[in-house]
Amino acid sequence: MKGHVERGRATLRFWPVLSLFGVFVGFPTPPPGQGGGVEISVERVERLSREEARFQVKVRNGSGAAIFLTAINYAKLGLKDESRPRLFPLYLEQLRGKDGWKLVAPCMDAPPPDVIKLGPAESMTEDRGLKIPLGGVCKERDVQLEGKFRFRLAYFESEKQAKDYIDKLFSPQWPEARAANAFSEEFEIPPVIKRR
Repeated sequence: MKGHVERGRATLRFWPVLSLFGVFVGFPTPPPGQGGGVEISVERVERLSREEARFQVKVRNGSGAAIFLTAINYAKLGLKDESRPRLFPLYLEQLRGKDGWKLVAPCMDAPPPDVIKLGPAESMTEDRGLKIPLGGVCKERDVQLEGKFRFRLAYFESEKQAKDYIDKLFSPQWPEARAANAFSEEFEIPPVIKRR
């Protein structure tokens, strides 16, 4: 389905596609009329400085069946401050002219360790940040906080599909890793407000 703006927030229904691992590939904008009933919406975008922005992203399963998502379950790691699992990866992409959509973050050097279930009509909201220059394995990426952005999330019909996907990432079989992908509506990061 075509994305639309609803009460000040951008919403787009998920579009199932088969894709190669998206770190090296740009992803097309979903065609009108296709959707799986799962929604991702960018609830809030804040510019903190020239180099930093924060986002609030909501994922809602309106598909009528459970979906499975890759994540990090911090409770399993013994981190009491993080009681909820966190979606990982939740990709942030930027439109780069003729090159199309390119991955900004996260940069991954290991596959996500966990799979979580999101039941029909359930939703989860996550706060994310982006600070440039990027660190770690991302430090070579040239990222500017101007232009059009979107979030992308891979999702699966079963826990087994999600685990198979995780097993293939970072292995010689990575080209065989398949996922349905959801895309948010395009958005821009507001400019820095100059104080007088």
